[in-house]
Amino acid sequence: MIEVKGFGDVPFTQDELTGLADRAALEEHLDSLCGTYADSDFDDRLQFAILCIDVDGFGKFNERYGRADGDTLLRLVADRLQSCMRRNDVVYRIAGDEFAIILLQVTANEVANIADRIIGTVSEPLDLGRAEPVTVTVNVGAALAPRDGDTPESLLWCGDAALYIAKKAGKGVYRRYSERRSS
Repeated sequence: MIEVKGFGDVPFTQDELTGLADRAALEEHLDSLCGTYADSDFDDRLQFAILCIDVDGFGKFNERYGRADGDTLLRLVADRLQSCMRRNDVVYRIAGDEFAIILLQVTANEVANIADRIIGTVSEPLDLGRAEPVTVTVNVGAALAPRDGDTPESLLWCGDAALYIAKKAGKGVYRRYSERRSS
């Protein structure tokens, strides 16, 4: 783990493979956001959203191409995720082929637009130095604060539930959390 300056000069731990903030940094950031916004008045804009992202078929990719190409793929996906973000959004690698993004000051429509941009950008062919480029897709699940939860645990649970629903629907799918769908 590497510590770097992050959220308003607060150090955060960094994933060594991708250079992104890691799961511990995500949890700290969510704690901070939930605490900051606990007493806020909410208007038609959400205070923040969390996107949970999973690379489709990454295990099979590793089996076919090997771990070195799998690591290269994860770095390229991380770069593409960052290219889709606005200035204050933060991308995290939380485990293996799982990523998360915190989007600040967004509406539900903006979250959907960013998720669609992520799916489109990541699914463009990737050059791993092989004869043919490879193509991967991602699924994206979103939880919107405070609507879907007001604690880090509830937001992560809702984001994961939405991601699970997206994965069941196919590849390259975005779903937003809804209690009706997840029950």
